[in-house]
Amino acid sequence: MTSQATTEVFNQLKDLLNQLNPQTYTEHLPVLNNSSIGQHVRHTLEFFQCLIKGASTGIVDYDGRERNLLIETELIYTHKKLAEIETAIKTETDLNRPLLVMVRYSEKKHELVESNFMRELVYMIEHSIHHFALIRIGVQEHFSHITIDPTFGVAYSTIRYKQQLEALEN
Repeated sequence: MTSQATTEVFNQLKDLLNQLNPQTYTEHLPVLNNSSIGQHVRHTLEFFQCLIKGASTGIVDYDGRERNLLIETELIYTHKKLAEIETAIKTETDLNRPLLVMVRYSEKKHELVESNFMRELVYMIEHSIHHFALIRIGVQEHFSHITIDPTFGVAYSTIRYKQQLEALEN
């Protein structure tokens, strides 16, 4: 179920990226506090990269992201990284692999919180949807010619709730 949701999230992102050109991908949008779609995509993908790296080291450090500017500026490179992440997630053999998540709320101290790969993957899905919602706002406000899937940036619980309401109305 979680792997299906992950695939859906990746497919939604690929569908959007396929409609963008370098200018729309990198344009700083006032409605997004002058960040770009590319910056939100980079942020999202780098969280997945942190999870993958953490699966091999045992410690996931989301604050230790690479902040690779190529992901936020080069669409071809972004597609390549997305494919690498998707393959790594699909080939993970131990979804219950124990992990420690490094949490820093100050510069001097950190905590290690127990988790596992599946739990963090659930977080990645929700985190992606959150950033997709922001991207959706940017696209709707500045690039109305781009077609967005109706569920892009909408939480699974919200989709189910709306479906239930529609069923009651019919």
